[in-house]
Amino acid sequence: RNSMGSNFLDVREIMDGVKKRDRLGVCLDTCHSYAAGMDLHTEKGVIQTLASFDKDIGFDKLKVVHLNDSRGGQGSGLDRHEHIGMGYIGSKGFKAILHHEAIRELPWILETPEDERRDDKGNLEMVRKLAK
Repeated sequence: RNSMGSNFLDVREIMDGVKKRDRLGVCLDTCHSYAAGMDLHTEKGVIQTLASFDKDIGFDKLKVVHLNDSRGGQGSGLDRHEHIGMGYIGSKGFKAILHHEAIRELPWILETPEDERRDDKGNLEMVRKLAK
């Protein structure tokens, strides 16, 4: 493996090496997590992935979510952001993510491309639709 921090245990290990760990917070990036192999395209997968996050890092450390779909498949290692619902995570996955009670009230940052298919406003509208 040639990457560090690509799974929750790596992140915890990094955090454990910091003396003032109480000052640390974590951002969960949906595309990065999916590219690292975490299942975010099914409701069951989202529940399992977030349970693993809570066990390994803790929801108390989760401060923000970068919301983006993935142009690469699960575990591909490809960090290429896609419009919400247009990538491999898909609308079903984002609906499950957006409705997960442990993270629903966190700040969310859209990190999606802007091109002729959709702009930021269109991605925000899609997120709002899926969050209902």
